[in-house]
Amino acid sequence: MSENSQARSEANGENHVAEFAGKHGALLTRLFEKIDQSRDGLIERIREIAEIPAPTFNEKKRTEYIKEAFAGSGLNDIHSLSKGSVLGYTQARGVKDTLLLAAHIDHVFPHGTDLTTRIEKDILYGPGTGDNATNVAAIVEMARLFRELSIFPVRNIAFCGTVCEEGNGNLAGISEVLDSLGESLSAMIAVDGGASTVANRSLAIRRYVLRVRCPGGHSWGQFGTPSAVHEMARIITALAALEVPSEPRTSYNVGTIRGGTSVNAIAQSCEAEIDLRSLERESLEALEQSFLRIVQAARKEDVDVVAELIGDRPAAVIAPEHPLVSTALGAAQQLGLEVKLAASSTDAALPLSRAIPSISFGIYHGGRCHTLEEFVKLSSLTTGMKWLALTVLAIAGVED
Repeated sequence: MSENSQARSEANGENHVAEFAGKHGALLTRLFEKIDQSRDGLIERIREIAEIPAPTFNEKKRTEYIKEAFAGSGLNDIHSLSKGSVLGYTQARGVKDTLLLAAHIDHVFPHGTDLTTRIEKDILYGPGTGDNATNVAAIVEMARLFRELSIFPVRNIAFCGTVCEEGNGNLAGISEVLDSLGESLSAMIAVDGGASTVANRSLAIRRYVLRVRCPGGHSWGQFGTPSAVHEMARIITALAALEVPSEPRTSYNVGTIRGGTSVNAIAQSCEAEIDLRSLERESLEALEQSFLRIVQAARKEDVDVVAELIGDRPAAVIAPEHPLVSTALGAAQQLGLEVKLAASSTDAALPLSRAIPSISFGIYHGGRCHTLEEFVKLSSLTTGMKWLALTVLAIAGVED
């Protein structure tokens, strides 16, 4: 993606946003002042959400929280779908030309993880604080501010907390949301990630669970009998030896591994989860074929190896010149934020693959995502909220 394309997009978007801001300057002044005044409430909302357990497929407690929060924010037709995603509207469900504003509510941490948050100076620490509690809190607070300031967007906005975005969720939540909205949906912003990029491109991803089965036995008495753990280690070593292209960027990862029963037992079973991804579908498929050849070569007498596809995310792109992209970039420019176009894997991938204009960005600066040491810089939140609000309103329009 060329710097010239981004520069043209920023210029177009900045003109549109400047025109919008000129027409609605008084409203934006009130909104931005309110965002500044509400900072402590936003931080408290982030902590509340982050400390509610919500592993993928087990988001029920957060679903209930979001339903109550949407109700308190004055949204209409609030309801949850069968998988647990929650929707609420500025107008009503089914209204044509609806803009979907979605933040996923699940996180990557298993049940039993200590989700306690803490603040040290300007930093909020805690698993899942950035991905995605901060962005979930942002859409809840935005709905609340719209109601409090009597802001009525021209386009219908569907506020949504989605499930099954992380891990093996395979975008099941957003898939159900898209089916629910149907032809009323015209564009989407996935509120995900940080405030340094606008993702206008989704990654091609394939995920496998790899299972190895062997006879097993006693570590002394049956020494030499194939071990599922040893065989899995050989497969992983072969995968790690693969050379992948840097252009288009391509990657692999063994995310989990488990197996065996005892230190003195030859393992009968071992299981691992494999993540393969690339910017381009063709490069992903080449990597996938190399992986499957390794799997095939590992099969032999007394060694059964099965690779099951458990995730498939499409690659897609929206042009930098599209109004959705240029408006987000122009709003960032208006607020003095430096952002770049990027590729990512978010809920936006699925609508984008269905030719529904979609982008993703978040409101914070932070780091250590998907680790227990995840953190958010609190000083970044109000500017990030203003960026999101300005982008949404410049896209949706405001009733005079």
